[in-house]
Amino acid sequence: MQKSLITCALMLSFSAVGQAHDIDCSQLEQSQKWKEISNCDNNIGNIPPKVTLTSPLNNTQFVDSNTIILSAHTNDIDGSIENVTFLIDDKIVGTLTSEPFSLKWRAENGTHKVTTKVTDNQGSTSTDSATISVVRATGNQPPTVSLVTPVQESQLSSGQKVLILAKTSDLDGAVSKVDFYLDDKLIESDTETPFELNWQVTEGTNKFVVKATDNEEASTISEAISVTVAEQTSGTGCAGMPVYKAGSAYNAGDIVQNHNHKYRCNIAGWCSSKAAWAYEPGQGQHWTEAWSDLGVCAIVPEVKITAPTANSHLLAGSDVKIEANAADSDGSIAQVQFFAGNSALGTDTTAPYSANWLANGTGDIALKAVATDNEGNKGEASVLVSLSDQTLATSLTSPASGTTATLGKPFTLAATASSLTNAIQKVDFLVNGSIVATDNTAPYSVNWTAGSPGSYTVTAMATDTKGNTAISSSASVKVTEHLPSNTKHQLIGYWHNFVNGAGCPMNLHDISPAWDVIDIAFAENDRNSNGTVHFNLYSGDIYSSCPALDPAQFKQDIRALQAQGKKIVLSLGGAEGTITLNTDADEANFVSSLTDIIKEWGFDGLDIDLESGSNLLHGTQIQARLPRALKKIEANTGGNMYLTMAPEHPYVQGGMIAYSGIWGAYIPLIDELRDTLDLLHVQLYNNGGLANPYMPGAAPEGSVDMMVASAKMLVEGFKLANGTMFQPLRDDQVAIGLPSGPSSANSGQAPIQNIINALDCLAVGTSCGTVVPTKLYPNFGGVMTWSINWDQHDGYNFSKPVGDKLKTMNSK
Repeated sequence: MQKSLITCALMLSFSAVGQAHDIDCSQLEQSQKWKEISNCDNNIGNIPPKVTLTSPLNNTQFVDSNTIILSAHTNDIDGSIENVTFLIDDKIVGTLTSEPFSLKWRAENGTHKVTTKVTDNQGSTSTDSATISVVRATGNQPPTVSLVTPVQESQLSSGQKVLILAKTSDLDGAVSKVDFYLDDKLIESDTETPFELNWQVTEGTNKFVVKATDNEEASTISEAISVTVAEQTSGTGCAGMPVYKAGSAYNAGDIVQNHNHKYRCNIAGWCSSKAAWAYEPGQGQHWTEAWSDLGVCAIVPEVKITAPTANSHLLAGSDVKIEANAADSDGSIAQVQFFAGNSALGTDTTAPYSANWLANGTGDIALKAVATDNEGNKGEASVLVSLSDQTLATSLTSPASGTTATLGKPFTLAATASSLTNAIQKVDFLVNGSIVATDNTAPYSVNWTAGSPGSYTVTAMATDTKGNTAISSSASVKVTEHLPSNTKHQLIGYWHNFVNGAGCPMNLHDISPAWDVIDIAFAENDRNSNGTVHFNLYSGDIYSSCPALDPAQFKQDIRALQAQGKKIVLSLGGAEGTITLNTDADEANFVSSLTDIIKEWGFDGLDIDLESGSNLLHGTQIQARLPRALKKIEANTGGNMYLTMAPEHPYVQGGMIAYSGIWGAYIPLIDELRDTLDLLHVQLYNNGGLANPYMPGAAPEGSVDMMVASAKMLVEGFKLANGTMFQPLRDDQVAIGLPSGPSSANSGQAPIQNIINALDCLAVGTSCGTVVPTKLYPNFGGVMTWSINWDQHDGYNFSKPVGDKLKTMNSK
């Protein structure tokens, strides 16, 4: 007989006419039979609504005259919300009758009590409040600046003129000048509104940045906007080149890429045909009548300047070491050349790549690194720095302008400071002109948490022992509110960035809407640069006719799915995946490359899927370094990285049997990251049954007992083979990991009814087998599966029934 966690007191089933039906409790011990849970009186009346003031946060500080977002989340389980009122010091500032319950308030100097009051359809009310302080700015408030046009990832044609339009504001003064930069070179300055410039773009990627300076010489740098300009002639590389799409309108001379080759359109009508079988370049039966093959898409090397950072303030006459990372995914790096403006500084042929520079002159200058690979392909990177003829300088190194942070999550403010004559006494960090933190010792770094969504300017101010001060350029930061997900029990799936038996890689907009968390499989370890990771979107291969995926469309799909509340996570590892983390240099490369990937593609975070080929063992450097590296990446990307793990069960629960080699090797990672871990979905497949403390032997693959035992060990803790305890995780951090169908794994497939029974056992205490939790898991994380592609190949045999079950659970 199946046992149930729920006591028999509420296991009386009432019919529509109120008749009670007895439940046989003879199999339970006397102490388990009855327990009074609540009074059965139905006249409980209206249940008051609930309200949470989500912004501003309690005990936070703001600057006078700045805009504060007042927002609230509400819930009414037995009715509806009539209205939400916001009050400042008990005075009403606004009432809203529909979501979103959010409005703006101009901050006034002093200490204030912010209250939100919700009223439901029967007149019941609830309140929530926070106390905030509003102070006057310590000094001048820097201007704000952003680029209105062009927009990020625009696709333009060579020779096309583009309007570069900057939006500026200054709360306590006026913007006196806006400088326009293209690829870190000043191209024009404008001193009158509107601050704009018409510019004719050139082939390749054009990076635009603007700098606003106010009437007190404070300056702020905008987020960099990159636009891709299609090549009109043949040349090396296909970066930014549009991917061929059958039926698209092409003109004679247009260049496209398809299956790692680039093609020029000769006959517009045939190029634009929907008949891919006939005119798809390189593939169709008659493609040579429409297109010319311009050769293989060469892969240019990647290079990034790691020091000094962009927008650094440097002292004229000082010795500066310029450092860069470089990698080539299809070859090796032959050399890296360094430039300051148009002056060559030197060439380095071995990693780590660097050059020394005696900083000369004053004003802005571009530092550039050009990497050349073994095939002669070149890639370059640059940063804009400013030279000062003063004796003291400071530079804000974090956050970068354009950073997005999450309300309630701390993120790092960091700076460098140097003086030719005196020691540095302190570095103050200012947000919107007000000091929020001070660090007296190098490296100068603090954590800061915003109190309300909105835009902020961050500045560093250095003071030396003689009392001299220097102020950095400001960076703009956007703080967004992390809305609570309505999806408590989630369906998690892996998306293939490769071709296999499940078929071609799919566009993200073509996947089933059932998925809540989408893991992109996989990032790749650089063969030639220890620690460096790449993400190369599928671009075709010689073994299949699968079409390449369009990077711009992929990024657009990510944003669209995120707008629906879904999480898009980049997965590291897989069955053949490896990571190299043996040295400090490996760790730095790992952090730098993944930070860049997350920012470039817009991923919500990372999934750690290291399996038997990953070299993750007890006592290895990767086990020690990976948690620290992930924390650095989270700090670099706004402080709210979505982190998941998908270990095979020997790496976690296997620690009960042995605690060496692979057995329990994930446990130290989980312990170091448990405060930031969002989901742990252990793979219950390809490794046989699950040994557990609750039954003799192992729970068979695919059984209810295996799924429940796996979750129970993680949520309630278990004893490891070394005598220590694995401490419990929250139930919302744990999910079940299963294959989606007959071809997606060698073993471990579970009947759908078993999955449903396991979820019921964990969340509501019914349909259990031999293994029974000692408590309910009402917030249980959900179900993960390999994979989205196999599920679609098999007719949604997994996502439809399991997704429907999770939806039902979420509706209760």
